[in-house]
Amino acid sequence: MAPTVSFWDSGEFIASAAMLQVPHPPGAPIYLLLGRLFSILAPGPTYIALFINFLSVAASAFTVFFVFHILVLLLRMVRNQEQEPVHWVEQLAAGVGALLFAFTDSFWYSAVEAEVYALSLFFSSVTLWVFLKWYVGRGASPRWFYLGVFLLGLSMGVHLLNLLMAPVFVLLFVWKVYGAGIKTTLLGLLIGFVILGVLFFGLISFGLWPAMKLELLLVNEWGFFQHSGVLLWLIFLAGAIAFGMIISFKRYPLVHMGFTIAGLLLMGWFSYLMIPVRASANPDINMNAPDNVFSMHDYINRTQYGSRPLVVGSHAWAQAEDWKNIDKYVFDSEDSVYEKIPAGTVFSYDPDDYVFFPRMYSRQSYHQEGYEWWSGLDGEAETPRLAHQVDFFLKYQVGHSYLRYLMWNFAGRQNDDQGHGDIVSGNWASGIGFIDGQMLGSREHRHSGETYSASANYYYGLPLIFILAGLFFLLSKGPGRKKVLMILGTVFLMTGPLLVLYLNQPPYEPRERDYVYVASFMALAMFGGVGIYALLRTVLHFSKSFLTTGLSGLLLLLAGPGLLFSVNLNDHDRSERYLARDLAMSQLRSCPAGSVLFTYGDNDTYPLWYVQQVEMVRPDVKIVNIGLLHTFWYQQYLRNSQKGNGALEMTLPENFYRSNAVTFFPVSSIFSAPVEGIKVLNALGAGIDAGESGNPEERIHPQWEMTLPDGKKMELTLDQSYLSIGDLALLDVVASNVHQRPVCFTRNVEVASIGGLQNLLQPFGLNMKLGPGRLSDEEAFAELELRWTLFSDSISLLRGEPWFDNTCRQALSTSGYRETALTLARELMEAGDEERAGAVLKKSLREWPFSPMQDQDLMLQTAQLLQLTGNVDQAAGLVSNIAYVNLSDLYFFYYSGFDLQYLKQRYCRFFRDLHRLAKQLEMDRQAVELEMELQRICSF
Repeated sequence: MAPTVSFWDSGEFIASAAMLQVPHPPGAPIYLLLGRLFSILAPGPTYIALFINFLSVAASAFTVFFVFHILVLLLRMVRNQEQEPVHWVEQLAAGVGALLFAFTDSFWYSAVEAEVYALSLFFSSVTLWVFLKWYVGRGASPRWFYLGVFLLGLSMGVHLLNLLMAPVFVLLFVWKVYGAGIKTTLLGLLIGFVILGVLFFGLISFGLWPAMKLELLLVNEWGFFQHSGVLLWLIFLAGAIAFGMIISFKRYPLVHMGFTIAGLLLMGWFSYLMIPVRASANPDINMNAPDNVFSMHDYINRTQYGSRPLVVGSHAWAQAEDWKNIDKYVFDSEDSVYEKIPAGTVFSYDPDDYVFFPRMYSRQSYHQEGYEWWSGLDGEAETPRLAHQVDFFLKYQVGHSYLRYLMWNFAGRQNDDQGHGDIVSGNWASGIGFIDGQMLGSREHRHSGETYSASANYYYGLPLIFILAGLFFLLSKGPGRKKVLMILGTVFLMTGPLLVLYLNQPPYEPRERDYVYVASFMALAMFGGVGIYALLRTVLHFSKSFLTTGLSGLLLLLAGPGLLFSVNLNDHDRSERYLARDLAMSQLRSCPAGSVLFTYGDNDTYPLWYVQQVEMVRPDVKIVNIGLLHTFWYQQYLRNSQKGNGALEMTLPENFYRSNAVTFFPVSSIFSAPVEGIKVLNALGAGIDAGESGNPEERIHPQWEMTLPDGKKMELTLDQSYLSIGDLALLDVVASNVHQRPVCFTRNVEVASIGGLQNLLQPFGLNMKLGPGRLSDEEAFAELELRWTLFSDSISLLRGEPWFDNTCRQALSTSGYRETALTLARELMEAGDEERAGAVLKKSLREWPFSPMQDQDLMLQTAQLLQLTGNVDQAAGLVSNIAYVNLSDLYFFYYSGFDLQYLKQRYCRFFRDLHRLAKQLEMDRQAVELEMELQRICSF
C-alpha cells in the first residue's frame, strides 16, 4: 500500500476527502464521506493519506471476498443437485478464481492508492452478490432485492460506471419472476438497457432540468430566494415517491415496487446534495464551484470535458462553416437573480462533413496525427469513410485501448511505458518467444526498456487458458451453464466492449486507461474460476481421489494466482513510494516566501494541493493552475483567500471576465516604449463599471513594464497575435502581484502556454522564477549560493524504493530534476567550485539513479560533468552502464529490421560523444565496442 500521496488524482481526492472539499467532476460524494471517516482515525496530518489509501485496500479486499462468494453462487447454479451443501471443489475453485482477480495488474494498481475505482468495484461486486443471493435462494426475502437496488443507487455516489451493471440485475429479476428462457432473457436485456438509459440520461444527464426551470421561474420571475426552485423540485420528488408508496401499498404491488425502487435509487442520487452544500462554503479545492443548480448540472454532466459523438457527428477534418456562442447562468448576489454569461462556442459544419459512426472526430492536431497513423488515412487529402472509422475503431479503440489491457492482465506485459503503437512501449507480452516475436521484434536481443523493467511481467498465457476453459465449459451442455454464461457475459460486455464503444477514446491520451475496464477483467477472472472448477471436476471424475483433486487445486493455485502474485509483486509494491509527496515538497520549498507558483497538469498540481493543505507545508505559497485560468469560477476563486494565504490581486474586474469568456483580444504589432502592465489592463477594462464589456477590440500594447519586489524593473514582450481570456488572466495575475510577491513556475508548465514570460524565467530550485534578466556579478554569485543551498537542503527525494514506474519517471522528467542538477553543476564549475559541482551530480544520481528508461543524452552529460569535476570512478561506472544499455538497444533495433538511416540518426552523434568520453576515461573495452559499431553504421 502507498504510505502517502500518489500521482494523478490521488492528491486531489485525499485533500478533498480529509476536508470534504469539491474535487473534479462529476464528484464522488460517497467516496469523500467514507474517506473523511477514515481520515478521522489518523493520529496526525502526515498519516491522513495512509488512512485514506487504506480505504482502497479495504474496499479491494472485500471485492475479492465477494468475487469468491459470487463464484460460489454461480457454481452452485451449474450443479445437478442444487439442494446439496456447497461442495469443497466449488469453494476451492471459487477461491482460486477470486485470487486470480486479486493479483491482476490493473486491479492491484488501483487497490493500493487513494482513488475511486477500488471503492467503485466494491459496490459492483457486492451489488452483484446481493442480487445473485436473492435470485438463487428459494423463497428468498425481497429485502435482498431491495438491498441490491439501494446499493446500486448508492454506488452512483462513487462512480457512474456502476450503472453499467443495471442490465444484469434486471435480467436476474426477470428470470426470478418469469423464468429463464430465450424470450425472457431477451426481454430482460431489453428492459435492462431501457432502465440504464433512463438512469443515465434521465436521472444523471437531465435529472436537474426541471429544477433549473423552477429555479429561473421562482428566483428571476417571482423574486424568491436562491435555491428555492431546487428545494421545490426535491420536495416534489420525495413527496411524490412517498405518496405513491403509501397509496399503492398492498393494493397495487407492482406499482408499489416501482415507487420503492425509485425511492431507493434516489436516496443514492441525493448523495450529490453534498457537492453544492460544500461548494457554497468556498473550500480551498472547489472545482467548478457547483454551488447552484446550473453549475451543478454542468458539474455532474462533466460539461468542461466536452462531448463525444456516438452515432452521427462531424469528422476530425471537417471545416467549420458557422459558430455561435453558448451561455450559462450564474448567480448575481447583488441583484439576487441569475444572469447569462458567455460559456463557450459551438461550431456547425457542412452537412457532407457529418458521418455515421464517427470514431475520428477530434480536431486537435495531435489527435488528427494519431487518427492518420492508426487508420492509414490522409485527412487533408481525403474524407474519412465508414471503412476508415471502423478501421480505427477496431485497431485502436478495441485492439490497442482494450484488448491490449486485457492481455496485460491475463497473458503478460512488456513494460509499463505508455504505448502508442510502437514495438518497445507498453505492449502485451506472454514470455513465449515465438508468439511475442511476431509483434515485439527480436527476442534474442531485447530492448532495455523490457529487459530492465520491473513491470515486464510474463504469465505465459496461463490465466487466459483458465478463462477459455471456463468459456468452453459454459458453452457445453449442462444444467445452469447458459445462465451463468449469460450473467458473466453480460457483465463483461457492458463493462468492456460496450464501454469502449461509448467512451469513443481518441489517441494519445495523457495516461493508460486500463483502470476503467477493471470490472470486465473481474468478469473474465470469474470465467477463469469456472474454468478451474471444470478442470478440478474432471480430475475428480477420473481419479476418484480427493487427494489428487486437492493437489491439482494447489497446482492450479500456483499456476494462476501464484504466478501473478510472484511476478507482479515487485512493481506493484508501493510501500516505500514517497516520490509524489517529496517532489511536491521540494517544489514548494524552492519558492521564496509568499510566492505565486504557477502549475499546469494534474501531476504537478494535485500533490502540491495535498502537501500544502493536508500536511500544511508552505501554506504561504499561492498555487495557480494555468489550465484552469480560462474559467470564470477559477478567476473568482483566485480572488479569495485560503487557509494561511491571502487573496491574489487582479486588476481586471470580475465583470470583465464574466462578459468576455469567449473573446480573443488582439495584440498590437506596433512596438514603442514599454507601458506599465497594470495601466494596459486598466485601459482594457475601462467602462466595465458602467455595465459595458470593457474594450475587447482595443489592441493590447505588446511591451509591458513590471516592478519586482526588490524594486527592479522587468520588461515583458508579448509574442502572441491574440490573447485568450486564459492568457489575459495569467498576465493579470502576474502584473497585479509581481510587485509584492515573487512569481514562480514549475518546470512542468508548457512554455507555449505562457507566451513572452518564458524569456524572463530563471532557474530557482526545482522551479523557474521571474526575474529582470541579466544580473550583476555580485547578484549572480549570491543567486548561485542560494540555489546551491536550495538544492542541497530543500530538494530531497528521500528515495526508498528500488524502482520508479513510468508515472514516477515522467513526473521526475517533467519536473526538470536532472536538468536542474546539470545546470547548477555547470554554473558551479564556471565559478571554479568543482567540489560542490560534483556533490550536486552525485546527489542527483543517488536520488534518481541511472536506468535505461531515462533520457540517455542527459545521463551522458552527467557522466561528462562527473569526469570534469574529477569524479572519474563515478563517471566510468556511468559510462559503462550507458554503453551497455545503448549497445543492447542498437542490437535490438538492428536485428528487428529497423532502417539503417534511422539508426544513424538515433545513435551516431551519441556514440561519438560516448566513445570520446570512454577514451578519456581510459575505458578501452567500451571504447573498442563503440568504435566497432560506429564503423558499422556511421561514417567514422
